[in-house]
Amino acid sequence: MSVISQNLAAAIDAATFGEGSWDQVPALLSEAFPGSWGGLANMNFPESRLNFLSLQNMEPAFVTAYAEHFAHINPWNSYWGSLKGTMIGASEEVCPASTFINTEFYNDWLLPQGRAVAAAGMKVVGESDEAVNLLLHYPLSRSGIYDRAAVEILTNIRGNFERSINLARLLRSDVETAVAKAALVERSRCAAFVVGGNRRVRDANLLAERLFVSGQCVTVRHGRCHLADATADTRFAAALDLLSQGKPTTVSRIGFRTAAGAWQVSLAALPIAQPPAGGRLILLPPERLILVQILELGSKGLHAGDLAPLAPAFGLTPSEIALCRRLLLGESVVDAAEQLGITQETVRTRLKTIFQKTGTSRQAELMLLLVSAS
Repeated sequence: MSVISQNLAAAIDAATFGEGSWDQVPALLSEAFPGSWGGLANMNFPESRLNFLSLQNMEPAFVTAYAEHFAHINPWNSYWGSLKGTMIGASEEVCPASTFINTEFYNDWLLPQGRAVAAAGMKVVGESDEAVNLLLHYPLSRSGIYDRAAVEILTNIRGNFERSINLARLLRSDVETAVAKAALVERSRCAAFVVGGNRRVRDANLLAERLFVSGQCVTVRHGRCHLADATADTRFAAALDLLSQGKPTTVSRIGFRTAAGAWQVSLAALPIAQPPAGGRLILLPPERLILVQILELGSKGLHAGDLAPLAPAFGLTPSEIALCRRLLLGESVVDAAEQLGITQETVRTRLKTIFQKTGTSRQAELMLLLVSAS
């Protein structure tokens, strides 16, 4: 067991500094225990998001099935997710598979793999609700021999594994901070801040910080941002969730009104941070960050006739003025189409015409023109 521990520690150190593959760690663990399979995973339990996975000595079809489905319904997730610090244990002692013998996970994924229902594992907490697990699964018939040996080996390599995770956390934080600051450098004319999918504010410019303090349209509680309007905040949360996962969303702008005025919130996913060369951040990949910009569209005293001077000045038709009013209230193209009783395509066509007549090329420019004219 001493030799096995030394080999595993060396493999962890090599992968930590980009001189080896993380696949080698569960592979070595599995090789030391005949009839077993090894796994290394980073799972965000609250969000059920798999950030990293390496399963060794397993048929590819089972690996794919786990990544796409079974990782998210694994009954052991509730046990591992409840632990707040590093934990090493054998499943038969802390959470036997027999406690969920009637589940889909047990019967359709775990049992068909040589009845490897017994296990030993180590969990190391990363950050952002992540947990990195090093696991070894084997038949229940070998539990009496393998449990003690596996726990002893995992205990021997605990220090190497924890140091690796801590280093990855520091490196990732540096990379994400650099990305956030770069996104804000050229955005000093409007309130802008950078958040993760969990609403946690990573950085903000001075105008955004002032908005946070005033609470006029956005507040920050316990480090997480919330829009002042409940309906808009629900859409905001849904858009952040999709953007942080790299999924498409139709929401790029959210408009709403508060007692202080009308606001437009724009969201854009930032490029994924590029980690340093090597494998140091593979286990804890950088988070996808979202840039949020807030534009104040006008005061609470806006009236329907406030935009009347735009008609003769730019040759806008009544229907185009009506669209400008909806946009000035902070409504999106989708919302404006619904309020005006026209299609989204008609709104987009009408908006292009308004751009041409007013000499603007983007909706943000048009908003500034409307605010100054109202």
